[in-house]
Order: sequence, then structure tokens, then C-alpha cells
Amino acid sequence: MPDDAKRELVKMLAKRDIPLIEDDIYGDLHFDGARPRPARAFDRHGLVMLCGSFSKTLAPGYRVGYVAPGRYRDAVERLKFAQTVATPTLAQMAIADFLENGGYERHLRRLRRALSEQVARVSEAIAEHFPQGTRISRPRGGFLLWVEMPPGKSALELHDRALAKGVSVAPGPIFSAKQRFTSCIRVSCGYPWSESIERGVRTLGQIASDL
Repeated sequence: MPDDAKRELVKMLAKRDIPLIEDDIYGDLHFDGARPRPARAFDRHGLVMLCGSFSKTLAPGYRVGYVAPGRYRDAVERLKFAQTVATPTLAQMAIADFLENGGYERHLRRLRRALSEQVARVSEAIAEHFPQGTRISRPRGGFLLWVEMPPGKSALELHDRALAKGVSVAPGPIFSAKQRFTSCIRVSCGYPWSESIERGVRTLGQIASDL
């Protein structure tokens, strides 16, 4: 979302005193240009609850995240305690030390370069193996591609056939409450490029062509 749209969104919500929960878990994984500004940067009334995580940048198993809850801090703390009681203290302390000594920034620089290369490789493979007319998103960060197949191709059928061959993708309809995006899939580029990944993309392309 462009900065102007974020600014307008926050302004619109502020007029009606409506809070915004902002999911910024991929913000640190930008690899094209400057880091995107969160909507929280335009908040002047404490209405934006900015949520982030180290699960996408360090390791999913750490289960450590954070929230800047604005005016809702007391309520968020109560809910956090009621839901989890305790937190993974050792993992939090290790990550805090990693942040303080600069290790996290060095890690992010390497990770961004790796993700940029992986996204490019998977994009090239999709362009080569998927049917003509397939459109691919051009993300400026993260490790996910949104792939739109030609009209008439069923993402759900592709998902089922691919899963039977050991290849998993996320079909577009699961991202819509109204079953939209029927010809779209989300593809992860989070794993390093390998023969296995190339074989998986080729399999997806063959199935898509046969639909």
C-alpha cells in the first residue's frame, strides 16, 4: 500500500475512532528500495496497533513477536496474559542480545539478498513452465509470489493434483471470504533454490497446462 494511501486510511479511521491492527511481519524483508513505512508512522492518536514477529526473519520455532499497541496497551497486556500466561523467556533474551549487538541487522542484509535471488529464480521458472498468459507478481520484499493463471484454470484443482504429487501451494480462494481468485495461487520462495524446487515448479506448470 503506498504511503499516501496509508496516511489516508489512518486519517479516515481516526475520524471515526476505529482502531487498526497492522500486520508488519514481512516489513524487515524488503530488498528493493527503502523499508516500507508502516501505517503506524502516520498515527497521531494511538489507534494503530503495530504487530511484528521474528518468526519470518529468524526462525518460526522461536514464536517471538512484538506489538506496539498505542492506547490499547493495558487491554493487550491483559489479553496476552489471559491467553498465554507465560512467554518463551530464553528465546526473547537471546533475540534481545542479537538485536543489541548488531547481529540482527547483519543477518537481515544476508537474508534479503538470498530472498531476492530466490524470488527471481522461482519467477523465472514459473514463466518458463506455466501456460502462456500466466501473470506473476513482482514483490519488493518477502518470499511470496502471487501467480495468476489464465482464465478457466482452477487453483483448487491444481492444488489437489499437485498435493498428490508431493507439491504444495496455497490456492487463491482461501484468501477470499467470497471465493474469489479462483485461478490464482500463492507460491513460497522461502527455501533455497535446488533441483527439488525446480522439479516442483516444473510439476506445477505441467499440471496447470493440463487443466
